[in-house]
Amino acid sequence: MSTFDKQTKGDIFFNQRDNELDKLIDPKTGKVYSHLVKKINCMLCQSPDFTVLFTKNGFDFARCGQCGHIYVNPQFDEKATAEHYNDDSKTMEFSYDFISSDKQMEVRGELYKNFFSQLKSDIPNGKILDIGCSIGQFLKMGKDLGYDVMGLELNEKAAQYAEKKFGVKVERKLLNECNFEDNSFDIVSMFGVIEHLPDPAGVMKDVYRILKPGGVFIGICPNVNSLVCMVLHQFSKTFTGRLHLSYFSEKTLRYLFAKVGFKNENIQVGNRYTGKYSLLNYFQFLDPFGDEIDEYLPAKFREIVTNESESKKIEEKMNELGIGLKLTFIAKK
Repeated sequence: MSTFDKQTKGDIFFNQRDNELDKLIDPKTGKVYSHLVKKINCMLCQSPDFTVLFTKNGFDFARCGQCGHIYVNPQFDEKATAEHYNDDSKTMEFSYDFISSDKQMEVRGELYKNFFSQLKSDIPNGKILDIGCSIGQFLKMGKDLGYDVMGLELNEKAAQYAEKKFGVKVERKLLNECNFEDNSFDIVSMFGVIEHLPDPAGVMKDVYRILKPGGVFIGICPNVNSLVCMVLHQFSKTFTGRLHLSYFSEKTLRYLFAKVGFKNENIQVGNRYTGKYSLLNYFQFLDPFGDEIDEYLPAKFREIVTNESESKKIEEKMNELGIGLKLTFIAKK
């Protein structure tokens, strides 16, 4: 496992996740048991036309023939997905350890600080709703900056942490269960959430409705056009059929936002992170998520990618080209 995974206990989480996924597979078909899943149309445009790109852990990953969105099909029904967040699986227990690790808190803190630096001038105060707020770190930072904050989180252990550690309000509900009035919030956020939604278009309609005029929707999600995904394909950790149901590119993310009412000129999509060591390991015919090794790289290439300043330039260029590991977004109503 990579140094980052070990520092965040991600190695334990990912191993447990894969082991539990294996138990869902029917040995007769090599696919997830048919009674657990249902076939669907495209999650964005509802087209029934799709092509299966690959199968992983018993799930088919398909690309829509109309809008190009990549999604899991068939997939768990909504009830099974919701129940997963409070089931007895060890994956969710280890997920909590992963997200509450010091290293993850540090990385997320830098991300949230970057968002607030962009938001503070236009929206210096107001109400924040963080959907899938996890342990409440973003809400805590917003609270400290003077915002009125509230979170939604289905995982009970994470919700309790947010309330007890950071003193923020957390509801154990889905957005459609909250009955918020129109124009209720200045900022609505989803960090690592939109890719989990079984009905992203339906949820985004509600997000747009509850945003005040001039309010913003912000967040981050995996980038299916990242260099990691384009090189590793199904070997990328991004692809997990039980947890990640949608795989957005900048194009399909903009399509979704425009579909619910955001104007394209008011949508900013950026890139963050690179997954550099996964790629470097893979280039050397090594486990992309194993210990970070560079001894088999060509000497001149190794000299550049291991040099901090040169490596930084490469990362900046990757993000400029839209092939960074994650997509960041700010959409203004």
